[in-house]
Amino acid sequence: MHIAPGQGLNATAIDFETANSVHASACAVGLAKIRDGGIVETASWLIAPPEGLDHFAPRNVAIHGITAKEVDGAPSWAKVLPEVLSFAGGDPFVAHNASFDRSVFRKASVAFDLEVPDTVWYDTLPIARRLLTLGSYSLPFVANALDLPDLTHHEAEADAVQAARILLALAGRSGVDSIAELANPSGIHSVPTRPGSLSRPVGDGSRAAGDFSSLAATDVLAGESVVFTGTLSLHTRAEAHALVEHYGGTWQKSVTKATTIFVSGDLDPRTFRPGAEFSRKLQKAMDLAEKGQPLEILTEQDLIDRLDIGQEALEAATREQRAVGRTGWLPLHVVEQARALTGEDLNYSTWLRQALRRPAGHPGAGDQCLRCEGAIGPDVYWMFRERWMCSPECNDGLKRAAKKAWSDQGIDRPSAPSYAASWAR
Repeated sequence: MHIAPGQGLNATAIDFETANSVHASACAVGLAKIRDGGIVETASWLIAPPEGLDHFAPRNVAIHGITAKEVDGAPSWAKVLPEVLSFAGGDPFVAHNASFDRSVFRKASVAFDLEVPDTVWYDTLPIARRLLTLGSYSLPFVANALDLPDLTHHEAEADAVQAARILLALAGRSGVDSIAELANPSGIHSVPTRPGSLSRPVGDGSRAAGDFSSLAATDVLAGESVVFTGTLSLHTRAEAHALVEHYGGTWQKSVTKATTIFVSGDLDPRTFRPGAEFSRKLQKAMDLAEKGQPLEILTEQDLIDRLDIGQEALEAATREQRAVGRTGWLPLHVVEQARALTGEDLNYSTWLRQALRRPAGHPGAGDQCLRCEGAIGPDVYWMFRERWMCSPECNDGLKRAAKKAWSDQGIDRPSAPSYAASWAR
């Protein structure tokens, strides 16, 4: 594909797929080299995720089709990174929704204790938002609007090729020869904002339930009016509203002419593309956007990517605010088992394990964390699972609450070991 106005464009488009929600779990990378306005070479690798982050979540597998079996014997990111850098040859990297790919690039490198290369990144997503009027700016919709051939979405090499094509098509539409000029036509190094987005808006009702104060507040959603629909996977509706407010936005119950972001929890990334059938509420949002209203349709994951905080940090903050909002959650068996152990000649670790584990055994599918009511995934550490805790944060919360309850009840326990002597050596 050649576009004359972009003949001065040289870059390498990149796309990652991950095994699970942790950005360090890269399992595939695709590249497409752009030279003088054309795509001249492509490459891709399957990647073995780092040990401990190599669980393939069903949701991710459903999107890209890569399984643990397929990466068995594949090189690690430590082996693939030099190949990627050699292919790029010093080019700037280009991606569609580059915040995700840049995060995977960095976190996968950190996971292998590699020095993160100093690279330049450009994102076709904000360029498309500036130049096109669409209901969704996800890769298939942007490609369709630019009359580009359809490719297999969420296949790393194909998505890299499509990102490169999008860059060239947008450059052709703008008549520019420079990626820097295309990305920053004004020369001002700032993120475009909607009118009125320079200060936090005031909502029209009481503050939503939920406390996300553990996350650094920014105005990334300032000026945005957000509507949620469908079943969200990470948050209740009230939590989603609180999250929007925390990041400077306001929320609405239904789509109006003031709506700027529509988040659907029911969107399937595999089928969300031009020509698909949409719900009545989603179709209304699409129609308003196509008529020129500055309204963008996002999946729940798209919104998380927009916040640019990392899903792990968001999940931890969600668990904490749920736990803070619950009282009396400490299971009765924690006190009863500790009392029954009185007088037993046990060391601290054995005593603590017997006091905290749930008598019912390990949780099954669908069972919830006793502290925050979140899901207990199959890859959760075995000790947390036997206590019916979903994370290190909830496990620490369980121990703090248990120790207070034991103290209040006058229950003695073995002294915790001291490592002071070892540290002094």
